[in-house]
Amino acid sequence: MPTIIALDVSLSMSRPIPNQPSGTGGSGGSTESENVLTYHHLAAQGINYVLDYLTKHARLEYVSLIIYSSLYEVVVDFTRDYESIRQALPKIEHYDKTCLENVLVAVNNAFKTHWGSQNYCQIIFVTDCGVGMGPTSLKNTIINIQTYKAACAAAAAAAAASSDGSKTAAALAAGNSASIPAPSENQWVGFSYPSKLSFMCLGSLSTDSAFRCGTKLYRQLLEVSGQKGQLFIPRLKIKHEESAGDETSPSTAGDDSEDGMRQLTRSSALECFATMCDVNYRQFEATLRCGGYFRLEEPVTVWPAPLPYTARDVLGAETTKLMSRRLEVCGFIRMSDIGSPMSVSRHLILPRSTAAGAAERENDGGKAELKNGHGHPSAEERLEADIKAFYAKSDSGGEHHQHDDHTPDGGADVNKESVCVLLHGSLKVENMAALVLVGDNWYGFIYSYADGKKKWNLMLNVLPPGSDVVPWLGDLRYLGTMEDAFQGENPSFPIKADKRSYSQTIVVWIRHASLQSDIQKVLRHAKKLPEKTQHFYKELNRIRRAALSLGFVELLEGLAHIFEREISTLPLNASPDCSMQLTHAAIELRKTNNRDLKSVIHALPTQYNQLG
Repeated sequence: MPTIIALDVSLSMSRPIPNQPSGTGGSGGSTESENVLTYHHLAAQGINYVLDYLTKHARLEYVSLIIYSSLYEVVVDFTRDYESIRQALPKIEHYDKTCLENVLVAVNNAFKTHWGSQNYCQIIFVTDCGVGMGPTSLKNTIINIQTYKAACAAAAAAAAASSDGSKTAAALAAGNSASIPAPSENQWVGFSYPSKLSFMCLGSLSTDSAFRCGTKLYRQLLEVSGQKGQLFIPRLKIKHEESAGDETSPSTAGDDSEDGMRQLTRSSALECFATMCDVNYRQFEATLRCGGYFRLEEPVTVWPAPLPYTARDVLGAETTKLMSRRLEVCGFIRMSDIGSPMSVSRHLILPRSTAAGAAERENDGGKAELKNGHGHPSAEERLEADIKAFYAKSDSGGEHHQHDDHTPDGGADVNKESVCVLLHGSLKVENMAALVLVGDNWYGFIYSYADGKKKWNLMLNVLPPGSDVVPWLGDLRYLGTMEDAFQGENPSFPIKADKRSYSQTIVVWIRHASLQSDIQKVLRHAKKLPEKTQHFYKELNRIRRAALSLGFVELLEGLAHIFEREISTLPLNASPDCSMQLTHAAIELRKTNNRDLKSVIHALPTQYNQLG
């Protein structure tokens, strides 16, 4: 879950904060102007707070820093080295007016370039809610988005009204996509990937009318674009709160007026950043359970935090499901039998400390009462706790137990068993995965994953909700062990057919290698043009039909990019028909009328293949 921090460096951010004492935001300079607390100083301190929070709670986050005014600049690209961002903050300079639309387009393109359009992104804007001036102002951006949305709605309504019953569903969908206008290159109409947009608004709603107007336009931007996001505004403290707990409040400077007490302060700004971090980067803490009656369990952290899964049925009704806080290991299965099923998300499973586990048990006490229906645990749970306590006892006498009571927590954690270590070692050696119940009729797989040559992790692959989501495994509720098989049954899994059809025309892309081999086969035919023209288009149409049947439309655009790249790498002795046919195939793959399964891409007649 990468994070992009966009810092406003317009001239308005260099303003000093009203009614602030000098010496609060300086870096040791000699002049008084360097010691005045400005909006930029508060923004830098807030970004440092976010980095400190990520260092403590989410060290695996990739963070990028972008500054913007009328233009933008990527100061630090995506990195886990937060110290490089801290070192870059004091070197930032201020520029001209604010232009929000340019940086929104830049953020959209930068994230898609690095992470694609399937990953989730946190986007944090730190600004004083400047709206800009002229054609690039925020008000004009909102008007452009409203105009574009209205044009899309009108085009979709016109296409639906002009369609007749003779059109197929694929042709109607292609016509609708062709009639919807595309936004211009520098126009932002929303992010093309799952994301959350957070605006850290530095200002005072009670005393700053420009800030009050700016926050209204920023809220309107979120509503018009349909973007998931939130505005975080510093909470104004009343007079007795300021005098009691805020050492850097205006009251210390001798200003006891009501307007002075309602101004932006360093403590209120940092409190706003703390609220944002708690909302957007809250850890997902769960309990991993493994085993039968005598269960092994351990508090773990699932990173990144799983998002709610929203499923839509045939009638359009939406159902949202949340991952459970208890991950139950149901059984084990070989990695070769799992293949590459469709997954909702992937997460790392990290063990938590004993103190965190104790805090979770205290917080989950009310949940246990609701689950059991009464205030005390059931008889089976009490018996299970007694068995665990019996096996946890040492063989030595009472003096040794008294000595253990004074042992530091670190020694107790070292001697305690770890389910994560046990699972990771066994799954890695046996090349197997653990089938895990992550919710009500919702499953996933836990397996050992190598992030590098020496770094191995425990990975959770979450499947779509349901028990029959992996076709070649069948219903996951009915999977059993080899001992459950009847006498004479084939114990191998999956069950293989007695006869194999070598004339099979079905495309199977369960594994990455299958898709890669099909693409390589098309490229081999392309390099032998014009002799292999018929074979090239036969395989191309075969892959195109399979991609359209699976809804894998992105593959067509990917093939077009591959063909265009192959044109530039052709040798000098290659036939001119190679570049002509590859260009023709790339153009045909991008046409919307070729999204119909019944359409066929034909070869381009040239003097080399003599098809004309």
